[in-house]
Amino acid sequence: MLSIQQLNKTYANGVKAINDVSLEIPNGMFGLLGPNGAGKSSLMRTIATLQDPDSGSIHFNGLDVLKNKEGLLRQLGYLPQDFGVYPKVTAERLLNHFAVLKGLTGKGERKEAVEGLLQQTNL
Repeated sequence: MLSIQQLNKTYANGVKAINDVSLEIPNGMFGLLGPNGAGKSSLMRTIATLQDPDSGSIHFNGLDVLKNKEGLLRQLGYLPQDFGVYPKVTAERLLNHFAVLKGLTGKGERKEAVEGLLQQTNL
């Protein structure tokens, strides 16, 4: 479960991107919809710990996200809408790179994880 309570974020230029957001999302798949400038990306970046809120709290399956960012990153993957990759990099090489960034430094473990993902996604 994702629990967000009284979350706020105002950027240095004065734009209030997140204004007292509180919500509870049970396990499952959900969409975050709204017009451009509504704060969707700001909310997602905050949940993914890519930026800090000004105030409020975020809990994911009982974990205090703002106090234990590393704990969240072991469970969460975040892929923004506009995500650029190098055009000549293979899916396998890119996944291998992400695996290293995620902390899979053992060659065998990383290879197994990458091959598993490639088989699951049919890439």
